[in-house]
Amino acid sequence: MSFSGNLRAEAARLIPPGRQDRDTALAALIANICTLSTSEDGLIRLHFSAGNILALRKCFTLIQKNVNINSGFPASWMSFTEMKTEAQTEGAGTPANREKAVPPDLLLDASEQITDLLRRLRFLNRDGTLRIQDGTLEPELVGGKRSRAYLREMFLCTGFMNDPVRRYHLEYRCFSEPQALQLQGVLSRHGIHAGMTRRKRYFVVYVKDSEDIVTLLHLMETSVGLMATENARILKEVRNSVNRRVNCETANIGKTVKSAGRQMEDIRYLRENGILQTLPAPLREAADLRTEHSGASLTELGELAKPPVGRSGMNHRLRKLSALAQKAREEKNPS
Repeated sequence: MSFSGNLRAEAARLIPPGRQDRDTALAALIANICTLSTSEDGLIRLHFSAGNILALRKCFTLIQKNVNINSGFPASWMSFTEMKTEAQTEGAGTPANREKAVPPDLLLDASEQITDLLRRLRFLNRDGTLRIQDGTLEPELVGGKRSRAYLREMFLCTGFMNDPVRRYHLEYRCFSEPQALQLQGVLSRHGIHAGMTRRKRYFVVYVKDSEDIVTLLHLMETSVGLMATENARILKEVRNSVNRRVNCETANIGKTVKSAGRQMEDIRYLRENGILQTLPAPLREAADLRTEHSGASLTELGELAKPPVGRSGMNHRLRKLSALAQKAREEKNPS
């Protein structure tokens, strides 16, 4: 699978240990993969979409921890879902397991236990009517530490992340603006800067900074994806550091060669016009060293001098030679 697929599969395997976190996780899943309606006889109906098998299977697992749903879900449908879940998480099996077919959507009437569960998760108002289904959850379900489960299940349902080896980009594709704004607010409370844009029928909340993505993966508790991202960051940092050093060294070499070329031209002019022979011994030595070692740095030339001099000393001598050559040119060809 892709990096994003592996990350969703890891999120699907994480079952919160605490009841409050499980409630938040289940509420986020229902808000994204289930549509609630009321039948003519007043019963609550649940319409589960089978487009995201990993999220669907986790949703059923969490419901089973609260109520018995085995009698309400057809065995053939459940086994089909389990088969598709294994095919997605393992990425292997027969061609039949890897086919694009999904089980049909499931429409169920809520039992008394499931109705009580929906009421606890704030999908029902106090009078028993349905809450507006815009993908948002009650603030108490996404506050504090419960936001970890919220962010993880939102990614399982709507998330996508590029392979960090290529580029840093993580996004949530929300189906309503209120849902996107709530998600953006939860990320902001954790210090994560997230932008938002409209893409066709989705409101996309995206994170591009590597530090923010690492923080988000840590909050989601997806340790495998977090480790892979950290490894990619380290590799990029080392590569960028090497590239900066190579570029710096290349620039320095270029400057040295260009400077050496000007110095040798000045020395040749002084020698051809009989000026070099009249100069003090240190300047003549510097001229000879530059001529013999055209690619050497100032530090290397200073070490070859007798007695050795520092970089600044050698630089002073060569600059003096250049100044004398310039002065001689001006006297020979006054403007």
